[in-house]
Amino acid sequence: MLITFSALVMLSGCMVSEEKLNDRVTQGIVDYEQQHGNRLEVTELKLEKSDGKNYKGVLTGKLNGEDVTYDVTVDDSGSDFDVDWELRK
Repeated sequence: MLITFSALVMLSGCMVSEEKLNDRVTQGIVDYEQQHGNRLEVTELKLEKSDGKNYKGVLTGKLNGEDVTYDVTVDDSGSDFDVDWELRK
């Protein structure tokens, strides 16, 4: 299952720190799952810069009480950022 989530972030011309980016990505995924009737408790999100302003990482946690792992990619090249994540099977 591939889910695409576009998070519009007003950056006022400055880059988002990696910590803030981590927080916003985590919250966006949690909010998405909540809107679809699920409860996601995030244990950890590890993002690493892949090239330019792109990041790849792994989010781990519990979705409705079951352990889950998501592969996450982030494109932070602009005044907004795009997050894609896929649940590992």
